[in-house]
Amino acid sequence: MKGIIFNIIEEFIGENWGEEKYEEILGLCPLHTKEPFVGPGTYPDSDLISIVEKAAEILEISVPDVLRAAGKFMFPKLVEKFPQFIALHKHPKDFLVTIDSVIHVEVKKLYRDAETPRFQFTSPAPNKLAFDYQSKRKFCALVEGMLDGVAEHYKMPIQYHQTKCTHKGDTDCHFELQFGSRA
Repeated sequence: MKGIIFNIIEEFIGENWGEEKYEEILGLCPLHTKEPFVGPGTYPDSDLISIVEKAAEILEISVPDVLRAAGKFMFPKLVEKFPQFIALHKHPKDFLVTIDSVIHVEVKKLYRDAETPRFQFTSPAPNKLAFDYQSKRKFCALVEGMLDGVAEHYKMPIQYHQTKCTHKGDTDCHFELQFGSRA
């Protein structure tokens, strides 16, 4: 996992519960990494999972809820860092379908060792989108939070429903989206 994700998780916890709470959580985690997390660095997935699980425990919320909230928080931070990936798109559907074919290709150019999730999209109707999400990390709740962030960014409601999930034994997670009208 790239350090930028660790940095955003730190910022998410710090802004919502305070830096002291983040340091407490970090101090209780059995991390493989001993040095600070830096954006371009690569760190074990287990370290991020440990931080998220310990945050859920300390903050008394579920792991999926931590991931959802972190995903929603994360989206505008990534837009801020990489505005070129979103600037050309006026509709969330147009943006979302570029995740695998453009964004993850560019991420791998920037960070050769990046292990990005896979997304496969289908468009059943003009106001609908479906996709399969595949990742060994099984962060489908983070994907949900990112969808909430996308909806907020575009000021357009996105209803989504997950019909398959790796946490329930499926080989991938399947999402069905419907786009509403702009607010």
